[in-house]
Amino acid sequence: MPAFIKTGKKLKKISQKEFKNELELHKLIDSNLEEIFNIRFIKDEHITEKHGRIETLGIDESDRPVVIEYKKTKDKGQLVQANRYITWIRQNPDSFELMARENLGKINPIDFSNPRIMCLAQEYSINDKCLALSLGAELWKYRYYKNGMLMIIREEEPEQLIKGKRGKATIKKIGRQPRPARTVEEHLKGASVEVKKLFHLLNDKIMGISSEIERYTTKTEILYKTSSNIACIAIQNKKDGIKCLLRTEKDKMRDPKRLTSKIPKRFNYGNITRSLFISPKKIKNKKYTIDDVMDVIVQSYNATQ
Repeated sequence: MPAFIKTGKKLKKISQKEFKNELELHKLIDSNLEEIFNIRFIKDEHITEKHGRIETLGIDESDRPVVIEYKKTKDKGQLVQANRYITWIRQNPDSFELMARENLGKINPIDFSNPRIMCLAQEYSINDKCLALSLGAELWKYRYYKNGMLMIIREEEPEQLIKGKRGKATIKKIGRQPRPARTVEEHLKGASVEVKKLFHLLNDKIMGISSEIERYTTKTEILYKTSSNIACIAIQNKKDGIKCLLRTEKDKMRDPKRLTSKIPKRFNYGNITRSLFISPKKIKNKKYTIDDVMDVIVQSYNATQ
């Protein structure tokens, strides 16, 4: 992951440096969790009776519990440890909620059905990637540079060799298994045929923006995310359409057709600042197109990069 600084027409490579120890990395990320991942910090170095010491606990912007495990370089046991800590959360939801309230004050109901495992290290092996795929864990790589810059990116998913025609082997990425279809179908229950078609078209286009995008569901919404939520979708049967809440960077959005409206600050959605209602009828009547809708959604994706 080389980085360069531009001076005129010349590029000069920026040398990498190391943190003094794992604790220095740990403390730096913990003190900037909201800036980097939109995660509220709850506690670090939490000691459990049977599951060991949890490095960092937090809650993300969708009210999901988060466990973060750090390694200065890489370690074979990192994911196993993190999975053990998620088990503690599932077995002790009351203790986690009490800790969150003590450290954050008033909080929303916590979504214990979808806890997040996050690991941060310099490198990962193919075994790490495959295990992360099985656990639904997120692998993040970092690089630290001598000019003080810290770069953090999502690790790519593992690849597998596929035998093609004439015995030739090609490389293909192993995709994440989608969330159970029944969960999405429950959201679509009672929706019109037109709304269902529109949702599936919209879903395919959003997931096609980047392989980094993941989809998951809550009781009320279907969410799309990278490190942060991009779009929060709700099926509205009575209005025969789809409501979509969108992320922006300081509420900046190019919206020439005025498809979106501002979300009042009193609702406190943070950087989710725009609301969009998508109507199959208006698309059919050519008031706007699905490409117009995707233009603003792609801007929301870019706001997470």
